[in-house]
Amino acid sequence: AELAPRMARAVALAQGLARSLQDFAALGAHGAAQVSPPLPVSVLLADLSVVYEPLARHKGLRWRVRGLDAVLHTDAALLHRLLGNLLANAIGYTARGGVLLAVRQRRTGLVFEVWDTGAGMAPQDQQRVFEPFVRLGAGGEGAGLGLAVVRALAERLGCTVALRSRPGRGSVFRVTLRVQDPSRPFMRA
Repeated sequence: AELAPRMARAVALAQGLARSLQDFAALGAHGAAQVSPPLPVSVLLADLSVVYEPLARHKGLRWRVRGLDAVLHTDAALLHRLLGNLLANAIGYTARGGVLLAVRQRRTGLVFEVWDTGAGMAPQDQQRVFEPFVRLGAGGEGAGLGLAVVRALAERLGCTVALRSRPGRGSVFRVTLRVQDPSRPFMRA
């Protein structure tokens, strides 16, 4: 009875690792992202909130979302996975405080931001975390593939990912989706 919960957790972690490895390998084998039907930003944020808000609240973290009325012309599934990985990391590495998912419109595109009040990271580690199998400190679970997958997804989507972090203060990841076709910019809903 004492070992059963630990064994179940070990199996769940192994399954998660297998899924992460499969996702990471699949990203290298596929071509460019596919454009989905127009997707309102509000729908994307609501879908992400359904999954990640309960995880944040379960840890006692504040969950906040700041959106805007715009429509995306991108591969919605890949963007959902990219932002989901960032949110999972933010929740996993934050012991107290909160997580914010925000989006802002800039002249050149949309910027999605994932803020956390977690442990943060030293400047020398901020590029290294995007490499496969790199995990910093305690808190997150998994094999250290989440941010490597984020980088691969960003490349497929043609967007950029920037990181700003301070040890003991938290991190912010910014995903910038640039306007690919000036005749079809991000539109207000």
